[in-house]
Amino acid sequence: MNIELKAKEFAIKAHKGQVRKSDKEKPMIIHPINVGQILKQYGFDENVVSAGYLHDVVEDTSYEIEDIKDNFNDDIASLVYGASEPDKSLSWEERKKHTIEETKKLDLRHKAVICADKISNLEDLKILFEIKGEYDFSAFKRGYESQKWYYTEVYNSLIFNEDENNPMFIRLKELIDEIFNNKDNDEYVKNIIFKDNIEEYNKLRKIHYRKEEVYKLKKVLSDNSPYVIEFTGTPRTGKTSLINNLKDFFKKKGFVVEVLEEFTTSEKYKKEIYPTLKDKYKNVVNTEIPKYVLKQLEESIERKPDIIIIDRSLFDRLIWVDRLYLKNGMSENEYSEFKKLYIPLIKNKIDIVISTYADSLTSLKRDYNANLSLEKRSFLNETNLNEYNESLLNMKKLSEEGNINFNLFDTTNKNQREISFEVVDCLLKDMRQNLLNKAYKEFDFK
Repeated sequence: MNIELKAKEFAIKAHKGQVRKSDKEKPMIIHPINVGQILKQYGFDENVVSAGYLHDVVEDTSYEIEDIKDNFNDDIASLVYGASEPDKSLSWEERKKHTIEETKKLDLRHKAVICADKISNLEDLKILFEIKGEYDFSAFKRGYESQKWYYTEVYNSLIFNEDENNPMFIRLKELIDEIFNNKDNDEYVKNIIFKDNIEEYNKLRKIHYRKEEVYKLKKVLSDNSPYVIEFTGTPRTGKTSLINNLKDFFKKKGFVVEVLEEFTTSEKYKKEIYPTLKDKYKNVVNTEIPKYVLKQLEESIERKPDIIIIDRSLFDRLIWVDRLYLKNGMSENEYSEFKKLYIPLIKNKIDIVISTYADSLTSLKRDYNANLSLEKRSFLNETNLNEYNESLLNMKKLSEEGNINFNLFDTTNKNQREISFEVVDCLLKDMRQNLLNKAYKEFDFK
């Protein structure tokens, strides 16, 4: 086992059961892992990275510095000691003054561990404060002014006899300026682009930081299984635009996103499958399409992107089968067997279903307004839309019974922007909980 992995596992064991002071839903170990990752990001050697994982062990657990020496080496122990506060019986001010003075005497490797710790803390605080909508230090032993003094002086100690243009120091300085000196890196966007719509800007800012939080959580976990989103819903409810916007939204942060097109509009379906089954509608709906859709999804999961967005997949097949059943196109027994087979698959392979809805008249109006033609539509007519919507609404009860994470958004009286905000907010909250659940499992957190 390499020393970094050993240090990480040691820290996981040492911090078991501990929570973050700033966010008690999160296991404490998320922070040390993030510190180690920051140090690795900046190219520090394995001992420094290992010290990042271990930097809070002596300060916040029953282990002592001798345990670090015995289990690792003197260099790592020295790095951890340099990042640890003295006797906790001292007052907050005494401990912080000690850290400030001692930090000046350290070399760059020791300072890097302290700097990464402060970066991780302030990034977490900024995310927390931005999501809450206020900078609230009530969870800490000292308030805003004391925290400002401490972080500012630690930064000054870090750059003492060092190059302040070091990327790590710049990153820390920017965070201090944003949180304590009211410097906003988005000032142009806020004051120029959104000058006449600050409410919209604030909404965007909040979802931006929700995304930041999800990204940080994702990166500290060993579980790299993708988060799978299926989109379905009434035609002309903005589903395709939502998918495209979400792909761009997540990719801009660095998530690896894979979008699977609607299978029944794919070239494979049109050229290879439909011609052989066009006269066997029931078989197409309840056997062949689900089989190919499942294969498509499983192949994507094996590629392990961070996020998979599917345009009409297994859940959408349930809607069509329900519609077929209501039209007496299949027996109750056939319908029951289909549900028995596919509901567990949906539950196990799809993390969340997002379904957009509109009444039939709204859907038709949108279609005619979006096109230049007056010709009769092949599927989009009031009868078909009402039938589809009836089955779509039936999915709410079916999802509750099958424990499927189904979310329905009524777009009838809302514009695309409003729905986009609602959907992305729903997704980010669910992704956060999904990742926290993985963290609880990985770190044996109860």
